[in-house]
Amino acid sequence: MPRRRITTASAIAVVGLATTAALLGQAFAADAQPANSDHRHHGPVSYSVGTPVVDTVQGGPWTLAQGDPTAGQSYSSSLPVYAAGGTGTVTVGGVTYPNLAVDPAAGNGTVPAQSGVTGTPGPLPGYCSSGGATPETGTVVRQPKGTTLPMQPYYFPFVTSSDGGRTLTGLFDYRPKDTDEAVVSAVSHDHGKTWTYTGEALEQNQGLCADGNTDDDGQGHAFTLNVGGHEYLYTLSRPSGDNLGVNLIVHQLHPKGGDPLAGLPSAEPVGMGGATSASAAVSVPAGPGGDGVTVNVGSTANFEQPGHFNVDGHIVDCNDNNATATAFTGCTTRDGAGVQINAGDAVTASPVIPADAQQTDGLIAPDGIISTVPHLPGAPRGSVGVLYTEKIVNYYTPTTTTAAVTLPAATVPVGNTTQLPLTNGSITVSLGTAAGIVQVTCTGEDATDLTGCTGGTGSVAKGSDVGAPGAAIAPYATLSKTGEGKNKPKTLFGNNEDYTVTRAAYTTDGLHFTDLGQVSGLNDPTSNSDSVLRWVGSRGTVITNRDGSYGLFLSGAYAADGDSDAFNQIFYASSRDGIHWSAPQKLIGTDYTFSALQQLDAKGGQLGVSGYYSGRVYDPTVVQNRDGSLTMLFAGYSTPKPLPSVGDTYGTDPAALYTVGAAQPAEYRTILSVTLRPNGNG
Repeated sequence: MPRRRITTASAIAVVGLATTAALLGQAFAADAQPANSDHRHHGPVSYSVGTPVVDTVQGGPWTLAQGDPTAGQSYSSSLPVYAAGGTGTVTVGGVTYPNLAVDPAAGNGTVPAQSGVTGTPGPLPGYCSSGGATPETGTVVRQPKGTTLPMQPYYFPFVTSSDGGRTLTGLFDYRPKDTDEAVVSAVSHDHGKTWTYTGEALEQNQGLCADGNTDDDGQGHAFTLNVGGHEYLYTLSRPSGDNLGVNLIVHQLHPKGGDPLAGLPSAEPVGMGGATSASAAVSVPAGPGGDGVTVNVGSTANFEQPGHFNVDGHIVDCNDNNATATAFTGCTTRDGAGVQINAGDAVTASPVIPADAQQTDGLIAPDGIISTVPHLPGAPRGSVGVLYTEKIVNYYTPTTTTAAVTLPAATVPVGNTTQLPLTNGSITVSLGTAAGIVQVTCTGEDATDLTGCTGGTGSVAKGSDVGAPGAAIAPYATLSKTGEGKNKPKTLFGNNEDYTVTRAAYTTDGLHFTDLGQVSGLNDPTSNSDSVLRWVGSRGTVITNRDGSYGLFLSGAYAADGDSDAFNQIFYASSRDGIHWSAPQKLIGTDYTFSALQQLDAKGGQLGVSGYYSGRVYDPTVVQNRDGSLTMLFAGYSTPKPLPSVGDTYGTDPAALYTVGAAQPAEYRTILSVTLRPNGNG
């Protein structure tokens, strides 16, 4: 998923490496324990995987495929799987596009996107009632009545069944890029192929016609638990989550009339919880169009940008194009009459935890609950055991250089060394140079310097990220093949430096959790190899096999995949106790040759189904069927980044590279389903 942009000088404090070194030591000690007979694999040794299908939805909010009704006929006749040459097109700037969301034009704007913008926000054809090129105005539209369209942009499915798989009840993360986020519920009676909308809640930007003036960081990763006869919904607050000290948001559910989300607030924005005051008067015009105005304040710290804030109950959206530490820029309001801000007026960000919600405690930097697990060791009788993902953003880049350095150099000046402790008298850090990432070993330090340093050659710029031991160091040449990374030495070429591990916990009341430590066998958060998973995802399912062992379906990724959301593969692992897991076995993987997209571009015809998850495959959720098979739903993107630009080139096969075409549909956040069948009994 897209990285968050936060304007705080320091987002909610990331744990010092000295503190988590102990945790890592405990984790690796657990991994090093010899397997005994209780921990060996006794369940199905593998699963056969059917052919995935693109799921469809009826009656829900706006979808990528419905097109702009003001432009004439939509392109839905070839859906749910896209086929070139269908009817329902629109011509812009001499280029004919299918009337649905398409990938944005190249940065130079020579080929305009069908939605009228180059990806900020976007693309959103027909998102609001005025239609036409963005910014659109009027009211936000919904999926046209009577249509059955691909389930986009939905992802992070959480699906359950109480009748052996005949009826599926699902919660989905609904997330139009750069625009909005909400939790949507739906039901399926055909093993997930078709879904009917049943409810929606907790929307971040309700009623907003977006113009790059806000973001899609709301509440995501929805999961439910039944504890003591009460049903609880857990969500991640995206703006502030994935840091120590921030827990999950909790709402108690009261399902009604087939809607599991009944009674929840329809809109419930979340944010960084910042507060300041206006330092000058200004009249804010109605949006979403126009350049907006500058709002001068005491401090923009703890406000997410682009994003929104509140003044006297009015919502103001700002695009942050020229924001400073004391000024929001490009600001408009959702009020049709505009808003007058006076000097001294309170300016507040949306809260981390909404006033009508609660939060968990006891979980460590939770990105989301993965699954329940029966009978976890250490969990008392009557409690509910879970696996969850601990995630700390930018963990492995705790500081930056404070001056330019030419390597080799005896001293490397840094912001602080608190989170760079010496181990056995030395520390090795990673620094970016024009020639690539180099390692420097230092044998001493003071508060703001690493000293006694040797190793590395080349120039390191002031403000360069300092990679702590265990940092991801994939070369840019590797990352760029899939559109990941950045050709900037200062940021270690855009390597993802988040920390993710799977942990176990239990609760007796749904709010207070007791952490049981990190589980073993699934990933190594310091791995830089292409055979050991570095990252694990935050949505999965634990099932009980016929012999009583557990099976886990989860997603993971290697360091070279460039994103800690774990989208390289969906895997299966087994365990006798829910703590010690077998090595992951890949079930479904990405295709970084992007062969299905390349063939569509070269030959036309129908997009092969792998083209919907060639760039990302993650978020598996599994339901056991009466016949012993499993129905698995998962999310996919055609390319690793949700919206590649027209003209971008991707792929690991130099003889058949994929170049994004001018009429390529935007295939991101797609829900797919597939049948799995167990092979053998172990």
